[in-house]
Amino acid sequence: MVEREIKGERVTSLASRLRILQGSMILAASGSFVACHKSAPEKPKPVLVKKSPAELKQLADSARESLEGLKPPLAAMNAKFTALHQQFDPLPPDLPDFGSTRGKFYSADEGLGRMNAKIPWLLAQLDAAVKAGDGAELEEISKSIANTYNDIPQVQQVYSELLHEVMPFTRIAAELEARKKAQCEADSSGATTAAAAAAVSKKLPAH
Repeated sequence: MVEREIKGERVTSLASRLRILQGSMILAASGSFVACHKSAPEKPKPVLVKKSPAELKQLADSARESLEGLKPPLAAMNAKFTALHQQFDPLPPDLPDFGSTRGKFYSADEGLGRMNAKIPWLLAQLDAAVKAGDGAELEEISKSIANTYNDIPQVQQVYSELLHEVMPFTRIAAELEARKKAQCEADSSGATTAAAAAAVSKKLPAH
């Protein structure tokens, strides 16, 4: 009997210790889970690629040369869009079906303006990257310059489309202007004729 009681106490004590151990493990696991959520990994910072002075100079000189090479084709596109302005600007905005073509022109013209502004901005970025010795930034600038070169043929394509699209509207506007002028002349001629007839009738003797 006494032996059974001793065994029962041992079992009870062992079960109690197991429950305590299990509870500790659960708390530890939950603490680890919370800690994992609190300490989320930070995004890696951009790596500053340091290059030798010779490499930096080569990258910078190549980028400057590419930027200079952008100026002639951009100047040519500016001249073409200036000529288009002379055709688009006088056209009445309420011409039938003209809204889409007109919007396309002014959007392309605005895009060309941003391309022009990009050159001095890239030059400033280039100088800053050289000063910081940041080879990665110089490479990014070179990629941006290359993308601008790729944009020029697209702008040329839009220009060619607009040049053909504006021609019918130019003819319509000229026809409308000619009709308006003819109507004004007819109205003026009619008023002059009426005035002349009235003047003659006053000179005639009364019957």
